[in-house]
Amino acid sequence: MKKTLAILLALMMTVGLAACGAPAAEETEDNRVVVDYEIDIPEGFEEQEIEGLELYCMNADGSNINMTVLDKTAADDASFEGITVEMLRETLQDGFLQTYEVEVNIEEDSLTQEPVCDFPAYQYTCSYELAGVPLEQLVVCINADKIYTITYTDATGEWMETFQNSAQNIQLVTEAGE
Repeated sequence: MKKTLAILLALMMTVGLAACGAPAAEETEDNRVVVDYEIDIPEGFEEQEIEGLELYCMNADGSNINMTVLDKTAADDASFEGITVEMLRETLQDGFLQTYEVEVNIEEDSLTQEPVCDFPAYQYTCSYELAGVPLEQLVVCINADKIYTITYTDATGEWMETFQNSAQNIQLVTEAGE
């Protein structure tokens, strides 16, 4: 039960990482619209319907992959340019404290900013302990026509290499928008 609670809490917190407040920016001129996506889901992960998530796949060990899709605002373009590892760490820690009254200490984290399918994106990796369960997460956030956030949560310490390979192969299928 503790492990399930920990995973669900981790899942809910990743939604808040999509776009950390930044100054407003002008609209981007990229008018491509995402019409589909492809994410490599490792063997042993079963897809489940979870309200509010575009995709949710869980392994029997508690590890999971989920994706949220949020409408985008003009400020999101600027937030991708100015995002820092400190902003993401503080957002995650503050979110757990404010929402669940749980203090989370990020043990390690890193941020890279590499495009995904020619869209601005960042990859945030962090590890922390929640309710006695050590977790490692990889969050891939893509600034396309909407904000696409794919979160990989490793509850065993055995999936991160597989998750990193999956993240490198994320494909967004697009067509020209208006």
